[in-house]
Amino acid sequence: MSDSNLPPSYPASSSPAPAASGPVTPPQQVNIAFWLYIVGAALSLISLIVSLVTIGSLKDTLQRQLAAQGQQLSDSALNATLAVSVTIAIVFGILYIAAYVLFAVFMRRGANWARIVLLVVTVLSLFGILDGFGLGAARLVVGVIATVLIFLKPANEYFREVKARKLPRA
Repeated sequence: MSDSNLPPSYPASSSPAPAASGPVTPPQQVNIAFWLYIVGAALSLISLIVSLVTIGSLKDTLQRQLAAQGQQLSDSALNATLAVSVTIAIVFGILYIAAYVLFAVFMRRGANWARIVLLVVTVLSLFGILDGFGLGAARLVVGVIATVLIFLKPANEYFREVKARKLPRA
């Protein structure tokens, strides 16, 4: 075989070599933030359970408030209203907790969009700081610490590196 049958050689590219194809390991602060978000989800679950356990006192309070306003609601209507409210609270509570954990998982994998969603959720939780029988405040503190961690330098570099590895190579 002669050299004339070989494809022409091109000079080496001045661009850097492609990054390693292995997974990027998240820095310790991203792992800590992930577990803090999981703790926040657990606090939300505990808050939901406490709310369900105290539903009886809510029924009594609602009956007193209606009586103070001169209104009356039958026990069956009140029970039906509470049953619908509890069902809605359970469904949305479980969906919120599942989504929160899912966003934390994606954040740990380096998805910048999940980091932004967690930031927005944390900011929005400022409005519900007193909810959840004091657990709302604990959940907020945990969420704020986790959110700060995922926006510090090592985490920013991690998210940039994950994004760079996903970009198509020319």
